[in-house]
Amino acid sequence: MQAPPSQVRQVPVLIVGGGLVGLSAALFLAHQGVRALIIEKHAGTSLHPRARGFHARSVELLRSTCAGAEVERAGAVPPGTVVGELVAVTLAGPVHSWKTQTVSTQRMDLSPCPLVFLGQDRLEPILLKAARSLGVEVYFRHELTGFSQDAEGVRATVLDRETGAVSTVHAAYLIGADGVRSPVREALGITQRGRGSFGHNISTLFEADLSPVQREVPLGFAVLTHPEAGGVIVATDVKDRWIHSTRLDVNRETAADFTEARWTERLRTVTGIADLAPTFHGTFVWEAAERVAERFDSGRVFLAGDAAHQMPPTGGFGANTGIHDAANLAWKLAAVLNGHAGPALLETYDAERRPVASATANQAALLALRMTKQALPEGEELVEDDAVTLGYRYGDGPPLPKTFIPTGEPGTRAPHVWLDGAEGRTSTLDLFGNGFVLLAGSEAWRGAGRRLAERLPLRIHEVHGWQHAYGVGDAGACLVRPDGMVAARWSEPVRNAELVLDATLKALLFRAELQRSP
Repeated sequence: MQAPPSQVRQVPVLIVGGGLVGLSAALFLAHQGVRALIIEKHAGTSLHPRARGFHARSVELLRSTCAGAEVERAGAVPPGTVVGELVAVTLAGPVHSWKTQTVSTQRMDLSPCPLVFLGQDRLEPILLKAARSLGVEVYFRHELTGFSQDAEGVRATVLDRETGAVSTVHAAYLIGADGVRSPVREALGITQRGRGSFGHNISTLFEADLSPVQREVPLGFAVLTHPEAGGVIVATDVKDRWIHSTRLDVNRETAADFTEARWTERLRTVTGIADLAPTFHGTFVWEAAERVAERFDSGRVFLAGDAAHQMPPTGGFGANTGIHDAANLAWKLAAVLNGHAGPALLETYDAERRPVASATANQAALLALRMTKQALPEGEELVEDDAVTLGYRYGDGPPLPKTFIPTGEPGTRAPHVWLDGAEGRTSTLDLFGNGFVLLAGSEAWRGAGRRLAERLPLRIHEVHGWQHAYGVGDAGACLVRPDGMVAARWSEPVRNAELVLDATLKALLFRAELQRSP
């Protein structure tokens, strides 16, 4: 990516971090007509599953991209799959508890999309291939070494870690999706708040045949209480591939102390299989913590994913929340870069995502406290998982409801409703993802929408049967954002529908700024 000394590489958006969130952001941007450039200091995509399950809302967002079908196919769980959860001294026993459950991956009444069981190491290559197919440039082994910003954009210095060459990139905007120790966040001087650390852990990914200690159904998760080798063993989405995690005292040990011989000895102890011969695929240290950045933006630079919020793995919310960040930010950047919105639209990213991320991180922390049998702080309570993953809201009111009931209110996710048409059964959610969408229940709304669509990124859908779920009458209308969130709704036709709709879009997109521009 080295440019001649006299030249500067010009790109609309520079994304620092080519992991799950950076790739998602680039993919969402590309589907809005903006080709980002990604730099990632590592040699490739993740080698470790890390995040292993993605909730329906994340799959809904990816469904609107060219990666959606492959994500659902690769992460599909056969109907009726049953797994077991074990608490024991070792996999061979003595057993403290054993319970089985049928994996529930889809609620057809809530979403057309299932939860997918797909390791991050398998998801990232799917996103990478899709992003590159849309013209996104991704450079591995490239590292951000510094950046500055002014009213015109962001000037970044990039090091090619293979050749040592240094180049310059000038971007209109920069996204820091560079992980929990985010150099972008540190350079901006943005501090974090939260409960802090719950402790450090070390995990290894290994392959082994554990069938000698399997029970009547496949093992999904095991908590092992052996006094010398305690920890957890977790199934992955690949047969005979497992993760073993245990606590790590970072003041006494490092990852280098955990050699393959030491891991093998531990696994033989903790599985109860004396001659186990595992094959190892890497080890990494991670910290369970609750930390949220005090702001998610600074001028033309934005934080997303772990760079913006770190949360314990309980609940599996972290990676999913990062995908939601990417979807929220991408359409806003695209709207500004494509000339459809004023720059003030970008200020709504922090205003919308930070309260939701903070509340989600808090839920993950409460789950971690409950799992370790600690009392929840006074006044704190857990909410339903669906309320966290599907029910989050922007604007007025609490960011997370106690229970999830789709209402179609502005600031909430547009409800899923099955629609029967000439091409078969589809979901309302399949109508969203690129530009604003007007669901119109009368000719007055349809005509107003068609006239505005001549100059704005607006699509009009004349479908039937969605109104009740969206809280409007048969002749009402609903305006849905590119990220599938309800922007506005009208119960019935209004006088001068075009004027009302135009004023609504003007306010939502801060278009008055564009009209004032020279």
